[in-house]
Amino acid sequence: MKTDTLKKSLLDYAIKGKLTARFRRENNGLNAFDEISTYNEATKEKRKNLEKELKKCEKEFKLEKDKDKKALFKSQIQSLKKEIAKCKEITPLNFSEAPFTIPNSWAWVKLGDICEIISGEIIDLQEENLPLLDVKYLRGKGDKKLANSGNFANVNDRLILMDGENSGEIFITKEKGFLGSTLKKLEFSSLSQIEFMDFMLLCYKDFFKGNKKGAAIPHLDRKLFANLSIPLPPLCEQQEIVKKLDLLVSLANDFAITKENLKRIEKRIEKSLLKLALEGSLSKLYRRSSPTLSAFDEISTYNEATKEKRKDLEKKLKICEKELKLEKDKDKKALFKSQIQSLKKEIVKCKEITPLNLSEAPFTIPNSWAWVKLGDICEIFTGDSINATEKEKNFTHQTSGLNYIATKDLANDTSITYENGIKIPDEFLPSFKIAKANSTLLCIEGGSAGRKVGFLKENVCFGNKLCCFENIFAFSKFVFYFLQSGEFSKEFNANINGIIGGVKKESIRHFLIPLPPLCEQERIVQTLDTLFTLKKGLRVD
Repeated sequence: MKTDTLKKSLLDYAIKGKLTARFRRENNGLNAFDEISTYNEATKEKRKNLEKELKKCEKEFKLEKDKDKKALFKSQIQSLKKEIAKCKEITPLNFSEAPFTIPNSWAWVKLGDICEIISGEIIDLQEENLPLLDVKYLRGKGDKKLANSGNFANVNDRLILMDGENSGEIFITKEKGFLGSTLKKLEFSSLSQIEFMDFMLLCYKDFFKGNKKGAAIPHLDRKLFANLSIPLPPLCEQQEIVKKLDLLVSLANDFAITKENLKRIEKRIEKSLLKLALEGSLSKLYRRSSPTLSAFDEISTYNEATKEKRKDLEKKLKICEKELKLEKDKDKKALFKSQIQSLKKEIVKCKEITPLNLSEAPFTIPNSWAWVKLGDICEIFTGDSINATEKEKNFTHQTSGLNYIATKDLANDTSITYENGIKIPDEFLPSFKIAKANSTLLCIEGGSAGRKVGFLKENVCFGNKLCCFENIFAFSKFVFYFLQSGEFSKEFNANINGIIGGVKKESIRHFLIPLPPLCEQERIVQTLDTLFTLKKGLRVD
């Protein structure tokens, strides 16, 4: 289970009373309805006293003639009216269809009955320089500002963001300050433990996100917030829930840290295995059992075959060019031109491999292996981008054609997700580069450059930030594993340039790769496949 899912499950258990079933059995005298009744009586009494005090102030205000004293009485009257307005009784809701089942000792109430959404108070003109609390400041940015009046918050006050994409998000203030226009302060009644309400509001985070108003500037409706029905346990049980959630969420966070540590260990193991593979350590026994195998001999045989193939193609090209000059029929001339273009492309591909005589090799490899350029053993080419119009008109929700892969479709674990859901229909395929099955795709531009890599099990079209490695003289998956190695990453990162950050395919062609004999490459890949499968056993999903 993912950590976020685990936390949501814990919160769900908490607000349905499942975390504190034992606590209720041991404290069966606690009841939220009784506490609400006691609270309401105290609220009525407090309101009566405040109303008496207000009448007294209003009477003295009328009789007073001194301006300064009148101003003082006026301020007291305003303050008393605000306090009276806050003296609201709580009415437990009588639900015929409750959102979910809660214990009998809990009550359903409106959030607005136990929580005031307030804008703060007029502050003293002499108040020292304080920060303007807006969403930027609360996330670690923003400037201090001196204000004469405005929304006011103290340390540890709870603020809710009412406007913007993240409306419904709760912040806890770390210092005294003035509230910006998009934030409101939450002031909870004595019937609600503040840390319990933190967890409660976290439970409704998705609800707030899904119920914003406004298209241009999404915002949270104050009435929606105030009228939200929430379960209210007795105060002591709220405290018990907070204690249990603190412990369990802490354990969940520790679990997340453990997962990250395991991922790092897994990555280190992966890099170590690749290093051993590329230095020849994983295939020592195989070389001993096959001492006659040599990459140099295989390269020599390949080069001879390549020369012969090129000669045959060049002969065919000369014949086609001669026939093209003699031909007068337009259609036949067009056919010869097409054949000539195809033959020229094939001739260009007929490249011989030159083993490099390195005085200072990147690292030591077995004597039967050769250092070569990556571009000598692979066709390396980038894909084609799709503009928004093409995507909308032709390529979304297609049922036939080839899948189109963009950078986001390559996961960091080398899997391919096909998240964008785009297929290129057959009639558009001539306009796109195609990466064949058993070739490798690598992101070479942007934030994921050099990190995201995927091995193809089918033919696909692909984006212009991806580079395809189609093998000419190498076991297909050997190159795939090489592109994940620390040696390749080091070379790649040393060549990154540009504002976006990337490496050109022309540069990659000159990167060095250690090349074992083909049978040994296959054995290395089989060994790595087995070891990487075992390595996945470390994962905690």
